[in-house]
Amino acid sequence: MEKWLIQSIWIAVFGFLKEFRPGDPYIIQYLTNPPMNFTNQEVNQEIFPVSTYTCLGVTIIIFLITDYLYYKPIVVLNALSSFTVQILLIFTRSKTDMMVMEVFYGTMTSCKVAYFTYVYSKVDKKYYKTVSSHMKMACLLGRLFSALLAQTLIDNKILTVYYLNHLTLAGVTVSVFWAFGLPSIKSSIYFHQNFEHTHIKDNTDVNVSKPKTVCQRLWSDFIMAFTNRYVFQWSVWWALGTCIYYQCMAYFQSLWQEIYRNGTDLQVTNNGLVEAICTIISTLGVYLIGIITIPSWWLIGTLTFSQGLLLLIIAQEKLLSHAYVGYIMFGTFYHIMATAANCEVAKNIPADSYALVFGVNTFMSLLLQTCLTVVVNSPIGLMLDIRTQFYVYSGGCLIVGALFTVAALCSTYNTKTKPRIFTTLN
Repeated sequence: MEKWLIQSIWIAVFGFLKEFRPGDPYIIQYLTNPPMNFTNQEVNQEIFPVSTYTCLGVTIIIFLITDYLYYKPIVVLNALSSFTVQILLIFTRSKTDMMVMEVFYGTMTSCKVAYFTYVYSKVDKKYYKTVSSHMKMACLLGRLFSALLAQTLIDNKILTVYYLNHLTLAGVTVSVFWAFGLPSIKSSIYFHQNFEHTHIKDNTDVNVSKPKTVCQRLWSDFIMAFTNRYVFQWSVWWALGTCIYYQCMAYFQSLWQEIYRNGTDLQVTNNGLVEAICTIISTLGVYLIGIITIPSWWLIGTLTFSQGLLLLIIAQEKLLSHAYVGYIMFGTFYHIMATAANCEVAKNIPADSYALVFGVNTFMSLLLQTCLTVVVNSPIGLMLDIRTQFYVYSGGCLIVGALFTVAALCSTYNTKTKPRIFTTLN
């Protein structure tokens, strides 16, 4: 087996392990029932927002030091943060403890950038597309397997929601050991380059020139990427679409609890099955988008607008089955659009710039999500109830979808009129 493939599989296994979290589909049930006994308001307005604020503050630092530290230490930090999250969830009970837990959860989320860029420093550029696919599929498989396992254990009364967190702890413990065993990096994209990548062409001292060279290279790659109008437009959607997606995903379970509490058609214990179905259909959607040709702007515009309509319906839904279906469709649409965005951006920037663009777009999405959280959830904001929150998220999707649909119309019009103008001039 080729060395690059072994390295890709090695890091992909970590991706599977880090996404093996059987307790996640039931986290709201865990926090709002014995032994935790928090109210929905406490969870939504005081506990959960902490991870969003932490993620925003830590992401920019993580991005800047990931390359300098040769990636692996940040991957290890990801695993250790996940381990700490589970320890606090299982063995602590106070609201302050849960807020500290969310700090580590936000740190864990921030460290994902290292996972998605680590392997780029280990393999040749011609394998980037293949290894990216391996990493994405590994994460999806981890989510799928853990969701199916959780649902099976709950349905057969083998484990309760409380003990699913112990199972998650077992998985993240393995991920810690696996992370320490990852192969070390000897060069990186910006700070520690191989000879063929270096930009220092004279006889100046390397230690003196390197900081300046790194800053120049970062700035040059940033300008090259974001002055490209096409890349900028896709990055705008990436930031907006990802912001709304993660905000909704953080509070969907709270909405399900609200629907269930008022009497509905299903048991809220079906969360694991719904997560598994969403993962399967999203994976199929991501695969299909790679083999069929759909104008990208139309895809983004119509699917984002459709997400807004789905959220509008879900916000006033009384049947849990309908809310579950809406959740599956919403998640699938996002993964399809995110895949399209990743591909379009990657095709129009140098391969070495992908980590930079990914980091910048992720930071902007977190900045927007933090602002949204402050306005919607925090004590200094509106402190909206859960259904009203989803009306707000729906409005955001509808506006973004409408804007990109207009962009699709303009793009189609320009494409059709340019040849006619050219013919007339000739």
